[in-house]
Amino acid sequence: MTQNDNHSREPAAETGAEQTGKHALQHIPIIGRFDQYRSSYWAAAVAVLPIRYMLRPFFREKWENGNKTAASLAKHTYSALTGFFMEGVTAYYAYSTWKDMRSIFSQALAWEFDKDLKDISFSDFRNSKNTIVQQTIGNYTRYNLRRVGVNATFFLPFILKPFSRTHTWHAETGVDMGVAANAAYLFTDVISRKSTPFEALQSTIDRKINHAESFADQIEPADLLNIYERHATNGTIGSFLGQRGTPKWDHSMALFTRMANLMNQTYHKILPKEQADFSIPKFIYLVGHNLIQPGKVEQAMTYIEVANRYGIPALKEVVTDMQSGKDMRQALQRYPVTLPGTPAVGAPEEAGKKFTDKILASQAMTAPPGAYTDKTTMDKNANLGAAI
Repeated sequence: MTQNDNHSREPAAETGAEQTGKHALQHIPIIGRFDQYRSSYWAAAVAVLPIRYMLRPFFREKWENGNKTAASLAKHTYSALTGFFMEGVTAYYAYSTWKDMRSIFSQALAWEFDKDLKDISFSDFRNSKNTIVQQTIGNYTRYNLRRVGVNATFFLPFILKPFSRTHTWHAETGVDMGVAANAAYLFTDVISRKSTPFEALQSTIDRKINHAESFADQIEPADLLNIYERHATNGTIGSFLGQRGTPKWDHSMALFTRMANLMNQTYHKILPKEQADFSIPKFIYLVGHNLIQPGKVEQAMTYIEVANRYGIPALKEVVTDMQSGKDMRQALQRYPVTLPGTPAVGAPEEAGKKFTDKILASQAMTAPPGAYTDKTTMDKNANLGAAI
């Protein structure tokens, strides 16, 4: 074989297995990137914890000068007060979180239970079939009980006194154990904590609607996809991420492009060009009741248009009709909608095109589909109210 032969030889065609392997390489293991998300609870807890040093001089005489008396309220007041400070932080944080939960979810629950907004209570959160609400209330209960339990270690000299009558507890033992327990809890958050759908909602609402950081920010399709996929990780709804690298991905992402465009018009981020009444609560209702599914893009787009044009009560009727066996055209007789890029629901599509092609062309994302996964890590420093 000559040198020219080497240069002129065409590279061998890749086999089907090699091509499939390349498409499958969507995940690169990373294990050293700690602190992917840290709850804003720690901003308050870490700030409050050093306040105990202000109290320390007033109680130091209880453990100095050879005082080795048995555990008593006087001796361990320093630990007890520190514990009350930390439990107070937990209580205030839980209250703030609950207020945010009511602000974000109450409208979706009012639609679900056909109630007035003012009548929504904690029991409605507990009884909701909305999977985002279910996940949020579960996290709310679990995280706050964990924090109460961790801060209870400040009271160990009192809790364990009946079981250790012969043991002499130093007056700072409760504080030492409480600080150590909080440090261990923080460390577990640093190495394993991920943002929840509720925290992603908080961040998006505060940054993109309340303009906590920038007055020019608009809601992006990636913001809504991020919320959706963070909820999908618990398995209650299907994920779109398996479609990456396939033609289905572009058409599925048209759903999020359409919702983001309607939201920006609804919240006056851009000049309204059509009837736009698609709010965050409507998005929560659609996702939480599994009305946006990866394998049913046309149906999901129809639900979005009905919710935008007629509202959730009308959407509930359409969904009920669909579940009873009616086809889409029959279900929409009372609530006709026109899907973007089509003359009317059920009309023949343009040759060789789906309605999503026009959405992607006219309302294209500002980045290629791959950027969606790059943006799914939300701003870890967003400190709206409380995040669970």
